[in-house]
Amino acid sequence: MKKLKTVVLTLLVIVAALSAGLFSACGGGGEGAALSGSMKIVMAPANGDATEVEVDLKGFTDKNTVMDVIEKLVTEQKMCYIGSNGVYGVMLTALGVPVESTYEGQTSLVDNYILYPQGSEFITVLTSVEKDQLEVEPGSSWQPMQKEYEGVTVISSMLGVSSMSICDGAVIYFTIDVYVAP
Repeated sequence: MKKLKTVVLTLLVIVAALSAGLFSACGGGGEGAALSGSMKIVMAPANGDATEVEVDLKGFTDKNTVMDVIEKLVTEQKMCYIGSNGVYGVMLTALGVPVESTYEGQTSLVDNYILYPQGSEFITVLTSVEKDQLEVEPGSSWQPMQKEYEGVTVISSMLGVSSMSICDGAVIYFTIDVYVAP
């Protein structure tokens, strides 16, 4: 009986050790894998040229989100936004880049909103990261928004910016869409 307890206890320790190793290998815990390379954030108004912000991913991990990137760009004065926190994260209501402005001999950065929805418009986000793209039910006549940007296909994201993935080569594409009542 004592030998059986030892065998069972040893097996439990082995299973626990393997489970812990498997859990951390799947990204279930820990800090996340460091990223390298770059990604692009694109702000494309309905009428006008797109504005692109190149993002160096040094300092980010695979646990970070698009909103983490935007927040870093805001602190570096490379982007600006207006948004509100909700149940599912941040909802962006304006997005842009700071520009230099001179008033009475003083030059400073002021927010220049490229995407500023009006009326029934809203900011929508498309992504090149496949796991975040909106999937369509088989047989559905509805299709997600899809665009080509510099040879990369971006498709409507099924996630909000607070949950969207970042990775080397990703293109996150913001534009204006219009809400149409059914």
